Amino acid sequence: MTDDFDILITAEQAWPALERAVLKAEHSVTAGFRIFDMDTRLRSEEGRAVGDTWFDLLAHVLGKGVRVTLSVSDFDPVMAPDLHSLSMRTVKQGEELAVAVNPKADQLRVAAHLHPAKAGMLPWLGFLPFVKKKQLEARKKIKKAGADGEPSKRLWHRMPAMNPATHHQKVAVIDDDILYIGGLDLNERRYDSTNHDRPAAETWSDIQVLLRGPEAKAAKRHLDTYRSVTEGRAAVPDCPGLKRTLSAPRRFQMPFLSPRTLLNEIEEAHVAAFKRAKKLIYIETQFLRSSVIAETLAEAGARSPDLTSVIVLPALPEDVAFDRSDSLDAKYGLSLAEDAIQTVQEAFGSRLTLAVPVQPRLADRDSFETLAGSPVIHVHNKVLVQDDAYALIGSANLNGRSMRWDTELAVEITDPSRVDRARAGLLQHWWHQPLPKEAMDPTTLQPWWAERIKRNGVSLPENRSGFLVPFDVEQHARMGQPLPGVTEDVV
Repeated sequence: MTDDFDILITAEQAWPALERAVLKAEHSVTAGFRIFDMDTRLRSEEGRAVGDTWFDLLAHVLGKGVRVTLSVSDFDPVMAPDLHSLSMRTVKQGEELAVAVNPKADQLRVAAHLHPAKAGMLPWLGFLPFVKKKQLEARKKIKKAGADGEPSKRLWHRMPAMNPATHHQKVAVIDDDILYIGGLDLNERRYDSTNHDRPAAETWSDIQVLLRGPEAKAAKRHLDTYRSVTEGRAAVPDCPGLKRTLSAPRRFQMPFLSPRTLLNEIEEAHVAAFKRAKKLIYIETQFLRSSVIAETLAEAGARSPDLTSVIVLPALPEDVAFDRSDSLDAKYGLSLAEDAIQTVQEAFGSRLTLAVPVQPRLADRDSFETLAGSPVIHVHNKVLVQDDAYALIGSANLNGRSMRWDTELAVEITDPSRVDRARAGLLQHWWHQPLPKEAMDPTTLQPWWAERIKRNGVSLPENRSGFLVPFDVEQHARMGQPLPGVTEDVV
């Protein structure tokens, strides 16, 4: 770590840093991820000195007597069979790890947890045709693959449930002292380098923070309690320095699809930053779909004629760009994004820059995987920077479910030296040459970026000054489909 704080860009930087931190653990490693595959290869020299994969690294750490607690998200096997299989894979890896190491009692815990909230009877009936279609698709997929076992039996013999929320955090705490937090899960699909020179469908831009300080103890408190809190069995604890989204089942669920929101601190932190901002709101996000975020950002832009904004987005959602999904929920998400972007554009006008990263090479052909003639880079980042005074980095997207339903965790960065370091790393990442002061100063950043991003959009890759080209708003308009009466929080 550098002065107890590092901003880590992509897995190329993040995973070696996490490996080194875990290897130095003296008494405990506590982690909560959406996905954590122990077969993921180690990238640091220190890690490769003890083995090839995270299974080997954890075995080494357990052998030193360190207590390891890992929670991953579970998913309904009908609605998300692939994700459910990944969860069960991690649980099985934990069982194999226990056999290999024979740890002391309570030294190793690996478990998958399904968010306890379920849809009430009325929305369940309303969504039943859609859910049954998903069930049939899962059955066909299992039969085609020749799969067997408990998940397939559950698909065949039970009525499908609806679990609208999930645990979406990506966080680890080492010795109650070091915090690793952001938007990056751990499996080979999530690996990418800062050069983003992999095939488009294998790119994965993401941000993590590694820091030492009281935020680590707060995150440990969150990890120790979030299950009982989301199950409605415990009060929400204080976690200073962190912002959370937490929800639980309603006491009377029957007419409701949504869970009961316990905390929407991440949404509130965005709104407060928009109100404080004097010169610049800088955002990197996988999804911009929340009407609350869009409207409050637009209000800030309309209120202050000096306020500018730069928003970095993926060209299209991952399932649309790479899997060619034309599902109703994918189309609805595109429609919500179109509405949110239009709201912000109308308020900011030329003071808003929407950008998409693409690779600095020509694509073989035009497709959903290309923009401005180049392969796209998938953006999974979850970043907010306000002026040069505040940053928020975590697991939450700017959509309704991350703001109100899912379990999310983010760290606030307010120390001036840490904010400076975060801004420098985040902003420089998108450009090929060191940025001049004009491109970093909140008062001049947006017009400088806007001019060069526009130029990149009509230049050959070798003549571009960075990864960013203009966002194609019309593409969302062509593909989106509104669903009147359906809550925006569902996608």
